[in-house]
Amino acid sequence: MTNTAFQSNAHTSSTRRPRILCIDDDPDVQATIALRMREYNVEIEHAYYGTQGIYEAVHAHPDLIVMDVAMPHGDGEYLLNCIKANSATAGIPVLVLSGMRDPSRKHRLLSLGAEEYLQKPIRFDDLLRQMSRFVEIRQCDCEEES
Repeated sequence: MTNTAFQSNAHTSSTRRPRILCIDDDPDVQATIALRMREYNVEIEHAYYGTQGIYEAVHAHPDLIVMDVAMPHGDGEYLLNCIKANSATAGIPVLVLSGMRDPSRKHRLLSLGAEEYLQKPIRFDDLLRQMSRFVEIRQCDCEEES
């Protein structure tokens, strides 16, 4: 699927907050992403292992998935393959975040359908820029929501 198709999906409903599913077994990564995204008008959903990520992707149908590679109960390759093979989730863009420096794994994940493979640690601005390729990232009026 082209970026143009993702961009048209990302901006079809400006009234609904985009949902981002973060699949990572590291609670610090989950907490950091959730905390840093609080100022933006998005919903962050969490899964802490591969098979939970598959379940959440099918049932919550997020607008974007940000996932780790090395996780218990379904590593990143298995998870990505399941997401892209399922017609209900195949169109969801996936950003892979990984501390692994293996170029062959990066190539495999990109060939399985990941939109981007990003090395941990990643600068938040870089992650935000990648996310905004697929979902509308707007700062929210945090005073209004408090």
